[in-house]
Amino acid sequence: MKSRILSWFSSSTKNRSPEAGHGGIGDLNCESKQPAPAAIPGDGKSDDLQESFHKNGRLRERQSYKDGKKNGPWALYYDNEQLRSRGNFIDGERNGPFEAFYSNGQLRSRGTHKDDQRDGPYESYHANGQLESRGAFANGKKTGPWQKFHANGQPAETGTYSDDQRVGLLESFHENGQLQVREHYHNGKRDGLYELYDEQGRLKTRGNFRGGMLDGRYELYDEDGRVTEAGTFKDGANH
Repeated sequence: MKSRILSWFSSSTKNRSPEAGHGGIGDLNCESKQPAPAAIPGDGKSDDLQESFHKNGRLRERQSYKDGKKNGPWALYYDNEQLRSRGNFIDGERNGPFEAFYSNGQLRSRGTHKDDQRDGPYESYHANGQLESRGAFANGKKTGPWQKFHANGQPAETGTYSDDQRVGLLESFHENGQLQVREHYHNGKRDGLYELYDEQGRLKTRGNFRGGMLDGRYELYDEDGRVTEAGTFKDGANH
């Protein structure tokens, strides 16, 4: 019985993760730190402009170095010559605006780095050009209001972060715009009233969490709004 009840409360978030919607961040976080496998001829000093290439001979990466560290504009390319990511380095650390792109040239994400951490406003986009997520980072962590959107432009999630953890009210939505989940968080854990709705806007589940665990009365509803099951949890245990 307990596993069946818990499945109702977890079904709405099984496809969500705290990092969903980061779009092309990985291009600049990971690819830019890889050493160039081949470089253009230079004088052998550490201040050369270096380029690496794909197996098909097309440009993969271009970066200037100073005193052995990446310094200045940086660019990464797909093997079809489309720009994949671009940004800027200062003394080996990412600093300044960055952008990442899909292989067809469509913008995938954009934001700013400061001292090698994401910092400031950030946006990511679906492959069809629709906005996917919008928010801000501080020292590499999500902070303040964040919004996520479905590929059809409808809102997918709204919530607030502090130090990369969810806090306060969080709402997620079905692709048709109907509310799917309304829940509350404290220090990254569910805490307070939780409600789950179907695509027609009908309440399916209601319960309470404390410190990330079910605590208090829960109710499951049928399509006519009648309670089909009810009970009580205490510190995550069904009573």
